[in-house]
Amino acid sequence: MRIIKIGGSALTDKKSGKNYVSEVAERVAMELKNGRYIIIHGVGYIGHKLAKEYNLHLGFQGNAWEWAHLRAKVSEITKEIILKLTEHGHPAVEISLPDVARADKGHITFLDARIVKEFLEKGFIPVLHGDGAIDTSLGLSVISGDTIATELAIKLKAEEIIYGTDVDGILDQDGRVISQISHQNIMNLKFWENGDFSGGMRNKIEEALRLKGTIIRIINLRKDGTLTKALQGENVGTVIEG
Repeated sequence: MRIIKIGGSALTDKKSGKNYVSEVAERVAMELKNGRYIIIHGVGYIGHKLAKEYNLHLGFQGNAWEWAHLRAKVSEITKEIILKLTEHGHPAVEISLPDVARADKGHITFLDARIVKEFLEKGFIPVLHGDGAIDTSLGLSVISGDTIATELAIKLKAEEIIYGTDVDGILDQDGRVISQISHQNIMNLKFWENGDFSGGMRNKIEEALRLKGTIIRIINLRKDGTLTKALQGENVGTVIEG
């Protein structure tokens, strides 16, 4: 079983807000091979913008409309992805994170992966997105798609997580793609926060450190053929393993 994380950076431009949702969703739908998948997508430019504007990192402060408005905007992305997948013959169904997860101080304390597993076993492709979860301390807290991917990978023993971004992989200080990194060498690399609400590339690296026995691939989903090659096991982008 593989988890494909369609990053917000692939779906929308971080600075201008330009929308690539339809294009990227079409590409994923066309290049997806037969197999068992979970798809998780990021919230994109509008999601990050509204989350910051509404100060949702502070938790629930009586701002129910703001939480609901953000979720409605992100659901538009989910709808487009599921539509493209089903149009290409993939049985994609949305699973809502707040229905299956709980958190405390922004960290997942409970995730009922059984529901996701049952959909998988029936041949469906579960689709989730970065979302708000009921939080014991904060009322509500934002859980990133990267964190959801890691939690599901651990609970369901995923063979691989493929992170689709807007870059060709993890780049070194000279802008060249690092084709392969072992878990042991990750901490020797230097990464900087890029302003993303969910931590961007650095967050992906930190999540990768929690996984043992799961291959991590970071690829460019703005380019045709990269997902096909990754699913075939070809060495595209950056691979983290070992």
